[in-house]
Amino acid sequence: MAGGAELWAEARALLPDSEEELSLALSGEVDDCVPPLLLRARALLYGEAPPCEAALRRLGDVLRDYAWEKLNAGPWRDVSKAWRQVYAYGCLFGALAEIAGLRPLAPAVRLCDMGLLMGASVQDNILARLVRLLQAHLPRAKRRSAAPGSAKRARTEPPPAPVIRPEDSVPHERCPSLEHFRDHYLIPQKPVVLEGIIDHWPCMKKWSVDYVCQVAGCRTVPVELGSRYTDEEWSQKLMTVNDFINQYIVNEVCYFHIFFSFPKSSIHWYRIFA
Repeated sequence: MAGGAELWAEARALLPDSEEELSLALSGEVDDCVPPLLLRARALLYGEAPPCEAALRRLGDVLRDYAWEKLNAGPWRDVSKAWRQVYAYGCLFGALAEIAGLRPLAPAVRLCDMGLLMGASVQDNILARLVRLLQAHLPRAKRRSAAPGSAKRARTEPPPAPVIRPEDSVPHERCPSLEHFRDHYLIPQKPVVLEGIIDHWPCMKKWSVDYVCQVAGCRTVPVELGSRYTDEEWSQKLMTVNDFINQYIVNEVCYFHIFFSFPKSSIHWYRIFA
């Protein structure tokens, strides 16, 4: 199992040097019972090393559960940023407790992701920095094989193009020169399909189902199920990228929008057809 005293030392180094520097200031008012819980958790982090992971885990659980009720009490736009910060702190304390307890790292990664998805940034976006650290200590496992006979081959080819009348077709050009593109398409304002111009991009060679599993398989992401928001069966679900790929890319034929929140300070939208 990845972890140990070395990992705890690296995680602890992400925190400020002193207890006083770990400001727990929130963006608004919260219930009176919350600040004492935050202070107790902070004191545990700056007490004995490593801290009492059981007590830290309990405080993280209480903070998350309490904040979760506030996050789901009404429309998301009306949720106070302060309660999202409380939830993020609960996730942070819970993740640090998992590390201090030398436990498997997957639950700590999920806690970081939940804090990033549902919480608000705290301590200079410490949850993003912590999950980057955890990912560096996780083995890059390949996608699990689906059960024999139940897996359907992932679609790698686009669906057949509809029949288009020749006079309505858009011309295709493979790697035209800038001058040719300017003179024949840009200036006349004519559409064109450009081919081969991004073949040199690393993603064209590196990206595959297994590659996505390796770099982000352990991450929790919100998945939108259904073809459009107005469908009665449309829903949202939180799952790991590995679970999404195994359930819906390999074993199902369906359409999704998926949002990946990757750790490298970037956010990407993907449309995945499976």
